Amino acid sequence: MAVSNKILKTLGIEVKDLKDDAIYRCSVKDKKGEKTREELIEITGIELKTLAEMQGYKKGMIRYNKNLYYDVVEEKEKLLVH
Repeated sequence: MAVSNKILKTLGIEVKDLKDDAIYRCSVKDKKGEKTREELIEITGIELKTLAEMQGYKKGMIRYNKNLYYDVVEEKEKLLVH
């Protein structure tokens, strides 16, 4: 899969550098860049890469559909189970 080399606005890394199996927390924003919900959503790196490839990228955010964008905020920490 040819993944975009665009820089993610908040996380500050390229889309291609997202880890496939990592879970990322994203803010959902509208076309104007305003939050549409307070809660962050969680999505895997491979899903974000696929969205970037299929839907595109704009203003440092990955397009989800015609009206919504994912601003990748952080990688979710993995919990270690002993």
